[in-house]
Amino acid sequence: MRGSLHFALLMGGYFDMGTLYFGAEYEMKHLPIPASLDKNIEYEFFETGHMVYVNEEALKGLHDRTVAFIKENEKGQ
Repeated sequence: MRGSLHFALLMGGYFDMGTLYFGAEYEMKHLPIPASLDKNIEYEFFETGHMVYVNEEALKGLHDRTVAFIKENEKGQ
């Protein structure tokens, strides 16, 4: 993220015993990056855990949001 000021990140999932929601949120809020890059991190959460494919509605939502995310950020490359 430090190497590319245009880098952006998308993540999400509420229910997961392997990658805990608050653990992931804590880690993202404590990344050793300049505060000016915080705006490059976007949060989107889905009614699922990290195996999003087990919930078809969440999978579609993740797909649609990922497509939008790529389109929003491809112009920064």
